[in-house]
Amino acid sequence: MARYLLLLLLICANFLLAKDINLDLLEKEIFQNNRAGKYEVSQQKLSELLLRKDLSKEEEGQILYLMANTYRSVNDFMMSIDYLKKSEVVADGLPNGNLLKMRIDYEFAFIYFDNKDYDKSRVAMEHLASQNYKNPFPEDQAFILIQEGYLLIRDQKLKQAEKKYQEALSIMRDVDYCNLPIVMVKMMELYSYDKQISKVEDTFQETLKITDSCNILKYRIFATAEMERLYKQNGMFDKANVLGLRLDSLRRLERLDGKISEMHVMDRKFLEKDQSNQTETFFWEKIFGMFSLVGIGFVATFYIVKSRRNFRKDKLKMEEEIEAMRLDLRSYSQLNHSNERFVNPQNISENFEKLTERQKDLLRLMADGFSNKEIADKLFISESTVKYHIKNIYSILELKDRKDFFRKLSQN
Repeated sequence: MARYLLLLLLICANFLLAKDINLDLLEKEIFQNNRAGKYEVSQQKLSELLLRKDLSKEEEGQILYLMANTYRSVNDFMMSIDYLKKSEVVADGLPNGNLLKMRIDYEFAFIYFDNKDYDKSRVAMEHLASQNYKNPFPEDQAFILIQEGYLLIRDQKLKQAEKKYQEALSIMRDVDYCNLPIVMVKMMELYSYDKQISKVEDTFQETLKITDSCNILKYRIFATAEMERLYKQNGMFDKANVLGLRLDSLRRLERLDGKISEMHVMDRKFLEKDQSNQTETFFWEKIFGMFSLVGIGFVATFYIVKSRRNFRKDKLKMEEEIEAMRLDLRSYSQLNHSNERFVNPQNISENFEKLTERQKDLLRLMADGFSNKEIADKLFISESTVKYHIKNIYSILELKDRKDFFRKLSQN
């Protein structure tokens, strides 16, 4: 009898030791990491939390929401939408009035807008307005005002747009000084429409002071890229070229493409097989807990002991997988650094000399790791022209794709 009482106590202790997650502290930590450019740290923290088998529905939904926000921070909108839809499925099982449902609706509006899918963003914002949400996060309302202002600019309603931006600026000054650059960059564009270039430049300099004081690299890149674009738009190419060089240096510091790739390597191992069993395991653990609390000790003891034994195996397996992820990330990082050495593309094929000078310039930019859009901006051509050149380059050099190109570069 004493033996069964001991087992019953162990069962109760197992559930009492399950530690709740402080979601407010977690959100602050993730937002601080993302603002500082530590996106991989956020992703790893959230991935490890999703491994836990004692998550409540609200915890699971919130973690998935934060994962979506992290991917939006690196402009990986496909992954962001995928995680947000997973969060939405979980949130559907929560009580009415739960804040997570509202935050997901806001996040959809933000993702579509950032991805320049303005029609979907407009629909999402109309849905928000129809819900009459009382949002306790004023910065979210400021972001919505920014988006509404931008859509008004697209409709040539500049006065109404400026009013929206001023409202957003007022809110952001009160709640988050370091997020002011988001509004101010949009105001730069508005002033450019009115040909107030000196006002654009003054706003740009003020924005840089804020990014420096808050030490937010991605906002400095955001403001510098917009100023470069506005200089080009107004025919001020000398100033645009100076900013372009500065922008290249900032982007190398940020190394965003490499960080996205590292996140994908980690995500590749993100518990797909474990997730398939997670719901069933979670259900049975709760059932066992209820049995133990109402005194059905024999049945509960059998299943809990078995579950704990499996849990130890899963934990060991998880540790092996995490170590494998670290090794993958290390080797991927080494590959990235080798690609950043500005390898001479001439080494990849004896047909290099068959390329035109334009194609050679484009190939060198590819070797330096620039995207199609960045190459188009640097060479002052359209992105479709870049794609056309790349297709011809692949044909001449007998390359399959960009992955094949970098593979041959790394072999030289």
